[in-house]
Amino acid sequence: MMHSGWPATSDPWPALCQSVSIGDFKTTVKAKYDYNANRDFLKEVSISGDLKQADNADDIAVGYELTRDFASRNTNVRLTASSHGYSVSAEYDPEEQLREVGVAREVDVGDYKVDLQPTWLVKAKAARVKLMSAINDGKDRLSAQFDYDVDGQQAKDVELSFARTLEEGKVLSASFKPDKSNLEVSLEDSTFEAGATWTATANVPLDSDPSNILDAARVTLKRSWGW
Repeated sequence: MMHSGWPATSDPWPALCQSVSIGDFKTTVKAKYDYNANRDFLKEVSISGDLKQADNADDIAVGYELTRDFASRNTNVRLTASSHGYSVSAEYDPEEQLREVGVAREVDVGDYKVDLQPTWLVKAKAARVKLMSAINDGKDRLSAQFDYDVDGQQAKDVELSFARTLEEGKVLSASFKPDKSNLEVSLEDSTFEAGATWTATANVPLDSDPSNILDAARVTLKRSWGW
């Protein structure tokens, strides 16, 4: 079986990645295994690549990503079209039909370049807005995301993130969700083991008793590699 010789826990849980060529198309295959989610088989498999590459700046590039979650038996399809600095995307699955549509564009705000990604969530009838920018010569990255409920006319699910490249192959990141009073801190290291990336993540509930905050924190460890 798939789990023979693998740890009976999701931490660490393997993530595999491989690039393959099918005719003139180059495809990236990713597979994830999670013992707790689906102990007898893979949890998720995805394939992604380009249906059409842009030959020049005026041409349109079309990409795809197909993901199958074996635990939930859900299939998700994402299509992306890019041209003249704009990227338009759509996500679809058989149950919810069209899930979301979005557009991405880099804009200038003062001396900084900001990636702006507004998305319309069809079923939730909400607009999701994500802003990202690199500072400190690209060593640091800031991002903010929130959902705007059209019916309720209010912003929710706010998330603020910060990432810093400590050195080549090592990235420290943190994200804060005010609505849930949750702080997540992670360290990603691709230098610890050749051909593999280790990620240590700590989730800290800030609404817990301050004297017991370390005991309330949840720490996970993940290892991913290509073959």
